[in-house]
This record gives sequence, C-alpha cells and structure tokens, in this order.
Amino acid sequence: MTAMELQQWKQNFIRDYLDEIDSLEVMGKLEKYTKRILSKKAVSLSPIAFSIEEANTEIDMAEKELSEGKGIKETEMHQFFEEWRRNLK
Repeated sequence: MTAMELQQWKQNFIRDYLDEIDSLEVMGKLEKYTKRILSKKAVSLSPIAFSIEEANTEIDMAEKELSEGKGIKETEMHQFFEEWRRNLK
C-alpha cells in the first residue's frame, strides 16, 4: 500500500466510522483501546503472538474492567454488530 493509498484509507475510515459516532462514552473507549493497541509492538497485534504472560495480563485487565462495570454486555455487543452490519449495506 502506498502512502497515498494509506492516507485515502484513513480518510475513508474517518468518514465511514468515526464521523458516525455521537457518544462521548464510545469515543472514550475507542481512544483508550486505540492507545492500548498502538502501544504494543507490531508483532503483538495478533492474538496468536501473545505470550502466556501477555494473554493473562489482558484477561486480568478485562476481568477488572468487568468487575468495575466497565464491560460491554454480550447483548449490547450483538446489537452493536447488527447495527454495524446494517450500515454496511
């Protein structure tokens, strides 16, 4: 992918997804998870590349967030993806 293609892809992504978000809560979560992804080495972006320790750390963080009420319920996640799929059509 050329630099110009990447720039166009980014602009399309912003237009198609980020511009559609109208919730500060969702934007906050998106920012938090984006920072988490970008702080990892490129190799560790694939879940297959996680070491056992890294996987356990991710699980611990997820369980902590869930116990603090910060998690997303399964039904909410299903609704999110259903809406997302409908918007793709």
